[in-house]
Amino acid sequence: MGINDGSKSNVRKFSAELPAGLILITFGRFISNIAYRLVFPFLPTISRGLGVSTGTMGTALAMRDLVEISSPLLGKITDKRGTSQAMVAGICGLGMATALQGASSGLILFIFALVLASLSKNSFDIGSSAWTGASVPFDKRSRAIGLIETTWALSFVIGMPVAAVLIRAGTWRTPFLVTAALCALTGVVFHLFLPKNEAKAETVPVSRLSPIARFALLAMVALGCGHMMMLVTFAAFLEDQHGLSTSGLGFIALVIGVAELIGSGGVAIFGDRFGKVKVVKVALILSLPLSIFLPLGESSIWAALLLISFWFICTESVIVSMLSTCTELDRKARGAMMGFVYAGWAFGRFFGAIIGARVYENSGMGPVSIIMTAVLGFAFLIVLKAFGVSGEFEDRDILPS
Repeated sequence: MGINDGSKSNVRKFSAELPAGLILITFGRFISNIAYRLVFPFLPTISRGLGVSTGTMGTALAMRDLVEISSPLLGKITDKRGTSQAMVAGICGLGMATALQGASSGLILFIFALVLASLSKNSFDIGSSAWTGASVPFDKRSRAIGLIETTWALSFVIGMPVAAVLIRAGTWRTPFLVTAALCALTGVVFHLFLPKNEAKAETVPVSRLSPIARFALLAMVALGCGHMMMLVTFAAFLEDQHGLSTSGLGFIALVIGVAELIGSGGVAIFGDRFGKVKVVKVALILSLPLSIFLPLGESSIWAALLLISFWFICTESVIVSMLSTCTELDRKARGAMMGFVYAGWAFGRFFGAIIGARVYENSGMGPVSIIMTAVLGFAFLIVLKAFGVSGEFEDRDILPS
């Protein structure tokens, strides 16, 4: 057997037992992630375009995350109306929101667009997660969720460098308008080709959350907070310390995207084999020294890139593995359960955006790194409390009591 034959065999083995619709959903997540993440690597550029400070934009992003606390309601609607409708509505809403962002002449309209983007993205993500949880066996779940979540990274690897080129060719508004058109096109494709779900006559009520589910939600709050603190500060940090231009920030987005791709791709390939909870614990431990040593990146752009890249590899591994685990926490109402998961994530990001942007603006990266390390350390302790030291969750069925 030649090398190419072996590679094809590995690809076939990797895709075995995964439903065909997963590819279409993965494509949709890629487009939706570009629409959702456009603001982060170009935060200083967009802030200047709107005539506001980076701290003010951080607060605006916090408002977007606060709206995502409505995710449990969206989850219940998803359970009742079906995952297909949730995804079509989500991607079309994202198209409208992204167009509004590109057309904004002031902060008020931009915030409104951020809110619409938040609701739409959550609708799409909850629908796709619930669809995957119902369609893929749990022992293959990391493979499926990891494949979908690679698009989070690819949105940076592919989308953000292209966005930087579009900004240089036009204005900061240009990539928003182009992405809006892509969202609209994706919505049409989903409407035509995504298999329709039968709507349920009644929404299945969410059963009482098990202790594991409650701790998992608390861990998602802490993870969201720590992750958002990095997202709202890394661009300003690199621009302030190393004088990066918009093109330079586009390159940094590419580097971060590759790091996230390594994290999510690694989980897709190895997560089911090693154990989802074990991956969460190990990656969280590794993220702690990377967080506390971030200020060392002030001395060298390469040191900053190394620390930030490895940090994103670790945290992406944690997030993908946690999502894979959470899709099994309530089989009777996966949409509503994942709604709670995304709400916890958003609640943490709300505080992370405000704290990260304001602390950095007033005191620099040193205090941000200390707070972020403490938050991620707390998340690690909650994961230990939820799943224990051994992580036996992987070897038994856990249903809400």
